[in-house]
Amino acid sequence: MSEYSNVEKPFLDKLRQLGWEVIDHGSGFIPQDPAISRRTSFREVILEQEFRASLKRINVTGDGRQWLTDKQVGDVVREVVNQPGFGLLEANKTIFELLTKNTTANINELTGEQSPVVRLIDFRHPERNSFIAINQFRIDTPGS
Repeated sequence: MSEYSNVEKPFLDKLRQLGWEVIDHGSGFIPQDPAISRRTSFREVILEQEFRASLKRINVTGDGRQWLTDKQVGDVVREVVNQPGFGLLEANKTIFELLTKNTTANINELTGEQSPVVRLIDFRHPERNSFIAINQFRIDTPGS
């Protein structure tokens, strides 16, 4: 019985039906090119370019103008990726809080607003978010 065909593949198919982008490495294939899964290397823990683009797309003024600067986006990326000295549980809690309670920037340079909220997920406009599922590649062994 294969975990991939009985669990993982049906789940990926369901996500695809719900409108997610799915990058399916399948079973028995070991990718050599990280670009297949939108990474620059297999050591990346987030899809950084996609995350940067999403932050800009999500954080817009009332009239639709993007207000985060490249430096502010970089600061948010570092805040999400760098969790020094935290154990796994604490790091997951911190990331969950960032995702649900947001973070702030020093200033909205477009409007002058001080300490504006930077949203990592747009709950009001879900179409602005990126929903991407990438399965972990594996080689099935007999009995798995």
